[in-house]
Amino acid sequence: RKQLNNRRVAITGAGRGLGRGMAVEIARKGAKIAAIDMNADDLAETARLVKEAGSECQTFVANVAKEEDVVKTFEAIVAGFGAIHGLINNAGITRDGLLVKAKDGEVSTMSLAQWQAVIDVNLTGVFLCGREAAKHMITGKVDEGCIINISSVARYGSFGQSNYSAATAGVAV
Repeated sequence: RKQLNNRRVAITGAGRGLGRGMAVEIARKGAKIAAIDMNADDLAETARLVKEAGSECQTFVANVAKEEDVVKTFEAIVAGFGAIHGLINNAGITRDGLLVKAKDGEVSTMSLAQWQAVIDVNLTGVFLCGREAAKHMITGKVDEGCIINISSVARYGSFGQSNYSAATAGVAV
């Protein structure tokens, strides 16, 4: 049964893994997919699988942590599909490392770059994509819209992932 017939759904991190799986499954239910990822080759494979599932897929190479990329991507999605009905914020990265590690008299710390990269993609990316999707749903007078933010149980803490835990906790609240 085609429950999402002609709905246009954007999915971040759609190049592989969960994002690709969601794109294919939602396509089977009739949705047209706007696949967003940083890897063009991965996106091409997702597009092939979505088309095989019987739907249309447009791909967008973008970094969800960069405001300019996100704004341009969502403008392009609306220009190509005419509207956006849904967004699944799925993109995420890890940069594992202990906040502070002491061993044999040596002390090392997680770098600000490790911290910031994860916060930028996993938290700021959710904000930017959600903001742009909602804006276009409102201006496009979409009758029913839906934004789903994917998080993780890691928000409760995970060894060596204080950056990831902080970002997922931010998404969860």
